[in-house]
Amino acid sequence: MKSEITRTRIRVAAATVIERDGAGHLTLAKVASEAGMSKGGLLYHYPSKHALLEGLLDHLLKNRSELLNEQGSEDSSNLASLLNRLIDADFDLPEDEQIMAQGLIAASAENAELIGPAKRHVEALFARLGASKAAAAPARTIFLASQGLQFLELLGLLSLNTAERRKIRRHLKTMAQELGPC
Repeated sequence: MKSEITRTRIRVAAATVIERDGAGHLTLAKVASEAGMSKGGLLYHYPSKHALLEGLLDHLLKNRSELLNEQGSEDSSNLASLLNRLIDADFDLPEDEQIMAQGLIAASAENAELIGPAKRHVEALFARLGASKAAAAPARTIFLASQGLQFLELLGLLSLNTAERRKIRRHLKTMAQELGPC
């Protein structure tokens, strides 16, 4: 338990460094300093910068998977329910996870293999959304719209005000509900 608390502290420190200095300036020394620990202490948990970035990605994917599987698990075959959880996950991404995601996007430009687990996660989710042949195209379109908005915001290419985001979110959820149980 204490190790997980320490790893969480390190991940938050890494997100802080990424936000403050940019992903290209992420170093283990800066993360250790931000976390209030020695570099040796950090290396015990994450033996390299690559391992730290993998830890950030694993954390994001684990949280996302838990969110998608926890709510309405009794309703897991309901496509509308799954899409609503996906939309909520995209629109309610916590700030620290947004920062981690931005850092991972930047880091993946230098190391494409870093995003392998995320690629597999998205491919599996995309396949799951395509399981219902009748609703595959609309379900995948809703998913892509929600993910696309999140990606544009993460890259700083689009900044919507709260009312605009709320309206788009409602519209995506309405489209999901129209699919009904599949």
